Parts: sequence; C-alpha cells; structure tokens
Amino acid sequence: MNSELPIFRVDDLAISFGSGAQRTRVVDGVSFHVGRGETLGIVGESGCGKSVTVMSSVGLQPSPPSHVDGGSARLGDVDLLALRPKALRRLWGSRIGVVFQDPMTSLNPVFTIGMQLREALAAHTNLTDAERETRIMAMLARVGINAPERRLRQYPHELSGGLRQRVLIAMALICGPELLIADEPTTALDVTLQAQILALLRDLRDEMGMGILFVTHDLGVVAQFCDRVAVMYAGRVVESARVDALFRAPRHPYTHALLASTPRLDSDRRVPLPTIEGMVPPPGARGTGCSFAARCPRAQPICLGTAPSLVAGQDGAFACHHPVPVP
Repeated sequence: MNSELPIFRVDDLAISFGSGAQRTRVVDGVSFHVGRGETLGIVGESGCGKSVTVMSSVGLQPSPPSHVDGGSARLGDVDLLALRPKALRRLWGSRIGVVFQDPMTSLNPVFTIGMQLREALAAHTNLTDAERETRIMAMLARVGINAPERRLRQYPHELSGGLRQRVLIAMALICGPELLIADEPTTALDVTLQAQILALLRDLRDEMGMGILFVTHDLGVVAQFCDRVAVMYAGRVVESARVDALFRAPRHPYTHALLASTPRLDSDRRVPLPTIEGMVPPPGARGTGCSFAARCPRAQPICLGTAPSLVAGQDGAFACHHPVPVP
C-alpha cells in the first residue's frame, strides 16, 4: 500500500442539483484520496452524499440534473472532470471498475453472462476471440464461480444473488483496472455471502495492486475491510482517519454516535442500542452552521452559526468546534 502516491484523488469537490434559481448544493468541499493497494471506506447515513460524490467524481452521475460546481478528481495524472464523455467511456471498465449495489438491475437481463463479459473485453482490449475466452474463464474461476462454461450460457435471472454479484466483480475487474468503486456491494446479501465477497475483494485487491473506494453505511464492514475511512454528513466529510484510530477514538460527535449505535458482540442485549435522534437535513435546509448541530448533544451557539473547517488531528482530521475528547 502506498498512500503517498494516490492512484485516485478528489480535492474540494462541489456538486449541485437543479437549474437556475432552483439549483441546490448537495456536496460541498469534499476531499479524499486512495492509494494503490488501499481501501478507503466512505461512510454515512442515507442522504449524506456518499454515492453522489463518488459517482460524480468519475463522471457516472447523470448531468443534468447534477452539476460539478468546483474541485478536481484525478486518476493518476488524468483530470477526470475535464474529459469529454467519449474519453470517459474509454476509462470506465479499463482503468476504473465499478461494482453496484444491486446486481439484478446492473446486469442486462436480455443478454447472457458470456455476452456481457465478452462485450467488456471487446470494448477495451485487442484480444482475439480465443484470448478473450481464456481470460473470461480464468476470471470466473478466480471469483469463485463454479461450472463457468454453463454460467456463460445463462441469463442473470438464472443465477443466485451471490453468483450475480460475483459476475459483476468479474466484469469490473476483467480488464485489470487501477481503481475499483464498490457502491454498497454487499447490502443485498446475507452475512455469509457478505463475508465471502469481502474476502474475495480483499484478495483481488492484494493480487492486482488496485485501490478500492468502498461506499457503505455499515461500520462493521468498514472495520473488517477498509484501511482508512472518510465519514460524510450532509454533503461534507466530517472526519477521516485510519480505521483503527477512528474506532479507538472518534473525534466528531456524529462518528461517535454512529459507532455507539453499531451492535457489538460484547453488548448487553438487555440494553437498547443508542439511536441518533432526527434525520439528515435535506440539501436546501442545511443552514450556515454545522449541519449536525440540531442532532448533536455537544452543540454550542457557535455550531449553529459557523460551519467548522476540517482540521488535522493526531490520527486524522475532523470538522467540529467541540470534538469528543480523546479517552
């Protein structure tokens, strides 16, 4: 892992939705990076802007209705936000692989698995037909798909959810990308399949040396799979740190509350888990202060009127006027 030379870097990204007077900022000043062989988790409740941020940074968020208002996103030395759609399409699938949340809606239901895998290789490589078949068979075997010859002739609806997700992973990685974006890839799977998919992604990351950008709301998954984590709330990164440091001593009250509400094996089952009162404010109602202030037990008058900046701490960075003390 080499986080000093990131394969993917986003700086001060700002995104809005709508047009004219109805245009509303949904992501504001987000920055993060992913090193080779490293996994960065993007965490937060639904509506915090995780998927919009990640998909906009690689040009996969439809525009309109979304608009990138500022910032930069670079894959190596390539400025992704400056590329035209045709140039971006050459990168999707070749240097950037994507695994989406729901494999049933991500795979084309009218084409066989083999046709869809062959299409990816035809679009991004100059392999012969025989070389394509060899690579496809090797990749299906690598992702743990049994009887690959038979699977190639099947349609998505003929496969189980776990097999469909493995097919998506094979499709995302078959051209050897430098960056893999995994957007809630295990949410629809049971815990056993979830563990298998995470172990598979970890092994493939180590073998291929790629960086992984992992979008999730599940801190349990982050703990076992990610190297670093960026916590998002209401369109901003409120804390970022190495996973071990974040779990040991979260500094932002939102991070602290998320961790407190996560089930633990050593928890007393007779005691209800804490909850975070309220909801993530919609983009048009975030105000000028800290967006978490209305839900924060540590909020002070300054929090309501002035948004905190992200400042470096001992083990990461956080944006809070009254952070949680280090234990």
